[in-house]
Amino acid sequence: MAVLDLRRTDLRTNIRENPYWISSAEITPAADDADAILFVFPDVGGVYMVHEVIVEVATLFAGGTVVMDLGIATIATVDVTTGGAVSNQDLDEFMAAAEIDLTTAGFYPGGAIAVDAEGVITGTDWALAKAEGTIGNLLITGVDADVPVVCATLTSDAVITSGSAYVHMLVSKLPVR
Repeated sequence: MAVLDLRRTDLRTNIRENPYWISSAEITPAADDADAILFVFPDVGGVYMVHEVIVEVATLFAGGTVVMDLGIATIATVDVTTGGAVSNQDLDEFMAAAEIDLTTAGFYPGGAIAVDAEGVITGTDWALAKAEGTIGNLLITGVDADVPVVCATLTSDAVITSGSAYVHMLVSKLPVR
């Protein structure tokens, strides 16, 4: 898929070290069949912890069966924009399509886990890391090559005719020395 650049550079400055919310640009039908880059982490050596993830469906999506995953990937450099490509993609690192009802306006928090009949806990990598208290999939480390990005993948079995969503993430930059 080709990249659709939906990063918001106007919300990337924070003067406090405590957790803060970042919000994506509007995700619209133009993101259909694209890897919509929402957030980028080019700060070399910066380590960010993702505390919460919420998808806000502002206007319901229509046009076939519309689904969206929220994942992580990399881009070659921070200069990659619309028309570029992502690599190393985990489509549902943060939220799987089943967690987001794009046909109903509202807020959908990430972090859902379930226990199957054999007692095995299932969920996205990020949700499992939160539930198990492990840190690996809660952290994003900034680099200037193969830059980590959070991206949304919106797809449908027909032409998407309407819809609007935003992704909000509660992050903190760890004071790494």
